[in-house]
Amino acid sequence: MEAVLLRQTEEEMRRTGGKALHQYGVHSTYRLHTHDFYELFLVPQGSAVHVINGQTQLLTAGSLVLIRPTDTHRYEFLNNSDFEIINIGIPCPVFLRLCEYLEIDRARFDAPPISPLRVLSGPALWDAQKKLLENQTISENETSYRHMLSVFPYLVGLFLAMPEETDRLPSWLAQLVDQMESPEHFVPGLSHMLTLARLSQEHLTRSFRRYLGVTPTEFINAKRLSYAAQLLLTQDLPVIEVGAQCGFNSQSHFYRLFTQRYGCPPRAFRETFGD
Repeated sequence: MEAVLLRQTEEEMRRTGGKALHQYGVHSTYRLHTHDFYELFLVPQGSAVHVINGQTQLLTAGSLVLIRPTDTHRYEFLNNSDFEIINIGIPCPVFLRLCEYLEIDRARFDAPPISPLRVLSGPALWDAQKKLLENQTISENETSYRHMLSVFPYLVGLFLAMPEETDRLPSWLAQLVDQMESPEHFVPGLSHMLTLARLSQEHLTRSFRRYLGVTPTEFINAKRLSYAAQLLLTQDLPVIEVGAQCGFNSQSHFYRLFTQRYGCPPRAFRETFGD
């Protein structure tokens, strides 16, 4: 199969606002392709096989990968598993400026025969996902573009030195964040989180804002929405039941938050990304 060449210029990125592409399932990704730009992608959940330059990488939850302009790649199913992926293109002139800013030789990224890969977990994974998606609600393209430029140094810097989570987070909070990865903990909501943390709501809120940049409720809702997207694509449940199973007591609130995050209502999301 001949690889398709995808192109992106800095001007195009500026014009479109530099927003990341959020996809669900191997079937929604592009077939064998290469690009004239760099691409950074994150796997928030699930697993898949990444075929890159004739070799394979196993992608699991937390995989962060940097694709170079010389790379040719595609995605394949891993057994019966599927995945969620967030990717953003970085035009070559932008990447060159990033390397200058980080004081690193571009060859450090370009020389390896296979794309650089890091696996994030806990707060580092949450933070990377948040940074990739937080400009989705910025309507003015120039502002959105500049915002994404501001987070590129952090995201690319993850390939140079992984952040020391234990230095950034109290151990109790790191443990709590890991616990909250499970639906049995994030679906019940804030009261259950407070029970797990054994702290006052004020203390918990201060800590989440300080270390993660969000409130506990925002953190929980992000987990619930990702779970809702997964259920919409993998289960034949009525939309109203999906919202309820994810912990949303108000359907209007569920619809509003889901549309804000994914750009369309739950039913349209299922029709667009489902089989």
